[in-house]
Amino acid sequence: MDLALLLLGMPICVADCSTFVIPNIYTKILFLFAASHLVFYGFGDLRQVVISGIALVLLLVVKVGMGDIKLLALVLVSHSFKAFDFLGFVFLLAVVHIVVLTGINRTIPSKIPLAPSIFIGLSTYLATR
Repeated sequence: MDLALLLLGMPICVADCSTFVIPNIYTKILFLFAASHLVFYGFGDLRQVVISGIALVLLLVVKVGMGDIKLLALVLVSHSFKAFDFLGFVFLLAVVHIVVLTGINRTIPSKIPLAPSIFIGLSTYLATR
């Protein structure tokens, strides 16, 4: 599952950076990999799945893009790590992304592509685990 996420990460990041939209075809492909992963390995701890669901609902309330939420849902359901630790990595990298864009453009961006932060946060979290 990690290999599929990291291989599809590049086209997802390119699409998100250029149009601020994650195409559904990429999330459908990742869903197929996540579904097969869940068939073979099952869900992790039910408590972590519920916490992940709550975290995703909170992200929906603060108006994070639906493609980003679908991508985060696939990552959180197919992995058995703590949702708030992983989302902390993603949030930290999103803040760094905002600071870099502010330094380059001299204005604070109104929106950013979140897919690069998700994939870099995933690889950082998996490397430090």
